[in-house]
Amino acid sequence: MATLTQEQRREIEKAGEEPVRMEDPETHQFYVVIKEEVYKRLRESIEMDQSDLSLHEFEEFIPNP
Repeated sequence: MATLTQEQRREIEKAGEEPVRMEDPETHQFYVVIKEEVYKRLRESIEMDQSDLSLHEFEEFIPNP
């Protein structure tokens, strides 16, 4: 596992609760750094969305009142 540099730590602290965008100077690829707890919630949400694909069989779903 990699560790944060002092510069990265400052950027994360400055961002507060917001994600931090970072650029790789060699490839010019951008990355987003988020807290692990946020990543886990996002991942769980994505997995739940894909867990029951049968719900996607219907073009329009209107629940009973």
